[in-house]
Amino acid sequence: MNIGKLSNEELKNLVFSRLPKLSERTLLGASIGADCAYISLGPKTLIASSDPITAGGMLSGTLAVHVSCNDIASTGVRPIGILIVILVPPHATESDLIRIVEQASASAQLLGVDIVGGHTEVTDSVNRFVVTTTAFGVSDTSSPKLIGKALPGDALIMTKSAAIEGTYIIANNHYDKIKGRVSDSLISQAKDLIQMISVVEDGVVAASCVDGRLASDGSAQSLVHLMHDTTEGGVLGAAYEMAEFSGIGLTVNQDSIPIHPATSALCEILDVDPLRLIGSGSMLIATSNPERVMRSLSDADIPSAHIGTFTESGYQLFDHHESAIPFLPPQKDHVYKL
Repeated sequence: MNIGKLSNEELKNLVFSRLPKLSERTLLGASIGADCAYISLGPKTLIASSDPITAGGMLSGTLAVHVSCNDIASTGVRPIGILIVILVPPHATESDLIRIVEQASASAQLLGVDIVGGHTEVTDSVNRFVVTTTAFGVSDTSSPKLIGKALPGDALIMTKSAAIEGTYIIANNHYDKIKGRVSDSLISQAKDLIQMISVVEDGVVAASCVDGRLASDGSAQSLVHLMHDTTEGGVLGAAYEMAEFSGIGLTVNQDSIPIHPATSALCEILDVDPLRLIGSGSMLIATSNPERVMRSLSDADIPSAHIGTFTESGYQLFDHHESAIPFLPPQKDHVYKL
């Protein structure tokens, strides 16, 4: 099999089709485009999500905490706790492990999330650190409710810029490939993108935009219908998954997608597509009122851009010449080209 995240078809055929039927207490389980599970706790709902960091190297502690917490934020709920599993390669030192643990601890403290358990093991099954985290949050009637699917006519909004996580990984883990080919200033900017990798505030702020109507449980109905953070597969992969999950189509103007200068420079040198590069740090938002949501994000000092529109059917990708470009389903993330 190919290295990287399974394709949507592989997930359907090899994994999802072989899972047992869910019980009534599970409101939403595994599916394409759904990164979080919803489990009923009576008047409240537990929201949980797991993610591994396999290509983060010695940055895995930081990335692991943020990636899982970002998934929880895509529901509009603030994460409260996290479990962490660290698989350590035999050649690693105690100092290496301490570094990973201290990274995770600092990131959890920054987000106000408790690390409540997990597992740590040295194993020759891995040749570099593999860190898997499971984050969770709790939703109640005070939490604005998202419809749960994008609707035709919804705007697709993107916060910050493309390939934030991928750019940070390149600058740190692949420095030997870019040294001397771009300025030290640009590399420094790429490393500084770690400060933008959390989308917890992006998700909470966006979901807090309500339209005055109440959901069936009495909670406020958000103007945001669906959110998805951009992890493996990048912006285009995440956008495609949102439309597929919602059972509708999508049109995206790729020239409207913000790309940081450092990202553009590093991706050009390494022949990597920034729109298909792992992009934790950016949230994709489907909303019927883009002006209101973008204004709220701006008030919170979170930049955003309107990059597309959900449609009845079909996938269309355009450039500034208004020329159609193949809009392919999520494929192997370009981080694995490195």
